[in-house]
Order: sequence, then C-alpha cells, then structure tokens
Amino acid sequence: MSYIVIFRKVTLLTPQGRATKDQKQGCPQGSCSGPALWNLVANEIHNQVWSDNVHIQAFADDFVLVIKADTNKSLIEDTQSAITQFSSWCSENELAISTEKTNYILFSKMVRSPKNTWNGYKINRVKSFKYLGIHVDDRLNWLEHINKQ
Repeated sequence: MSYIVIFRKVTLLTPQGRATKDQKQGCPQGSCSGPALWNLVANEIHNQVWSDNVHIQAFADDFVLVIKADTNKSLIEDTQSAITQFSSWCSENELAISTEKTNYILFSKMVRSPKNTWNGYKINRVKSFKYLGIHVDDRLNWLEHINKQ
C-alpha cells in the first residue's frame, strides 16, 4: 500500500483503487517527515528540567520515566511530580496517553506498592514488562527474557 499527501488530503493507493481522506491533524503514519516532526515535539520534554533523580527515556513514541529514591515517601512524591510534569506536557501538545498501557515496575525490596495516578487513573504495578523487545522483570535478571523467547 502506498500513499500520496496533497495539501491536507491523504490518498491511499490500494489494490481496490484510490481512497482519499481529509487530513485534519497529525501526519500520516509511515510518512517520511513523520519521525522528524515527532522528534521536534518530543525534544521539548527531553529539554525540560527534571529532578536529579528522574530520567526520561524515549524511543519513538514510547516513553519511560526512571525514578530513583531512597525512601518510599520520596519515591511516591517524586514519581507523582514527574507524572504531573509529563502529563502537563502531553496536555500542552494535545497528546493522549493510553492509560491501559501505562504501568510501573518497582526495582526494590519494598513490600508496599506506591499508589500513583495519571489524571485520576490508577497506574498498575507489573512484575515484568517488554520494552524494545526485551523482557525486564522486577529482579533485573534475564530469566523472564529467556523464557519468553
């Protein structure tokens, strides 16, 4: 399948013929300029001032916040503060986050899980997750990754 973008219309060339649709926002998936335009938007969040114990990592439109804290109290406060900052950036740029895909993992011996929210939605704790094709578990060993292969 190929496509042509003319002004604000997208024409898909399919085996059944042409299909044209008005493009009201964003950029067509698979476009040449799409990644560069996204990088301009995403670069803003990377350039924001974050707490020293907060690191933001992104690959395309997948973001990971890594937060280090010495106490449960500071972990909860720093995490919620980082989520609020990230949420504000999303709102300013009219970006929607899939709360169903938003989780957290705790690399700690803490028994009680911090209760963090995203705009009122509870963020669920997971014991493992897959990021960029690698399975990471809460013990930081390779068993989960090896077993899933």
